[in-house]
Amino acid sequence: ENFWEMGEVGPCGPCSEIHIDLGEKCCDKKGDPNHTCQVNGDCSRFIELWNLVFIQYNRDEKGKLTTLPSKHVDTGLGLERAVAVLQGTFSNYLTDLFIPIFEHISEITGVSWEDKKNITSFRVIADHIRSMTFAITDGVIPSNEGRGYVIRRILRRAARFGRNLGMEKPFIYKLVSTVVDILGETYPEIEERAQHTTIIIKSEEERFNEVLDRGIELFEDLSSQYVKK
Repeated sequence: ENFWEMGEVGPCGPCSEIHIDLGEKCCDKKGDPNHTCQVNGDCSRFIELWNLVFIQYNRDEKGKLTTLPSKHVDTGLGLERAVAVLQGTFSNYLTDLFIPIFEHISEITGVSWEDKKNITSFRVIADHIRSMTFAITDGVIPSNEGRGYVIRRILRRAARFGRNLGMEKPFIYKLVSTVVDILGETYPEIEERAQHTTIIIKSEEERFNEVLDRGIELFEDLSSQYVKK
């Protein structure tokens, strides 16, 4: 009954989804008498761990399926989710892929990552520093167009969440070393280019902080004039 397709046309095929039952304790709708836990349902008890797509058809503009001359299996297993299951944490962020980054952020900011009101900021910053580290290692440079603009937006979003933790000075660049500590053995290229990555992120942070500080100053001037009127 499961069928995967990338769009209205193109390669497609049946798929086998592998789910894991995290137990009744992980149902976030236990208080609802009308709720029933089920695979692909609307609670957190069952999560998809692995998806195996058997690419064997091509769908044309009319919806007709044609058997492909060469078939293959497209396997999607998320590293973070697999680690969470193996470590019994039931959360991607409560694994040894993320906690060292959280702890480093706490060390820099003096804010506890275990405080629920701060957890979103910690998650955004930790997730974004990993993305930036790998992308910049692969040659992406922050810019105003294309993939460079994506990295610029990611960095600026992380910096804005850093402000929620009281950080008005560049600090995200310091986290590159922790990403390398966690993943450098498996991906040696991020260790080889760590200094380059650190310099790029620090420079971009400094530039953005100047723009943000100036923008806040202008906003406060304008808003104070409005209040006076």
